[in-house]
Amino acid sequence: MSQDGASQFQEVIRQELELSVKKELEKILTTASSHEFEHTKKDLDGFRKLFHRFLQEKGPSVDWGKIQRPPEDSIQPYEKIKARGLPDNISSVLNKLVVVKLNGGLGTSMGCKGPKSLIGVRNENTFLDLTVQQIEHLNKTYNTDVPLVL
Repeated sequence: MSQDGASQFQEVIRQELELSVKKELEKILTTASSHEFEHTKKDLDGFRKLFHRFLQEKGPSVDWGKIQRPPEDSIQPYEKIKARGLPDNISSVLNKLVVVKLNGGLGTSMGCKGPKSLIGVRNENTFLDLTVQQIEHLNKTYNTDVPLVL
């Protein structure tokens, strides 16, 4: 394929991705309540613009040379966090949470013929099953509605 043909192909794919994202965001917007509609629309428009910018940029998306370690005091040992306990308003805090699970890649290096998230790992449950069970447990335990986005 020529350089020009590859560029045209990439442009068609970019346009299809943007159209697909636009349609999906419009579907999400229809689920917003009337009092959340404007705020949700603004958020989704912002996401769409960021996605557009991501697709337009060439080269690496992260300049790894600029990445610095977090300050030492920002990393807390689990025992210290556990000793502090949960806040009284844990449900309202968790209701602001969204769990995003990136399910990319096939399990070919592990001898599988499908996505790694569908590999059976424990009692016939897959990685994806375990993730869903964790979110369900969190929601049930704290009476919250933490969404899982794949």
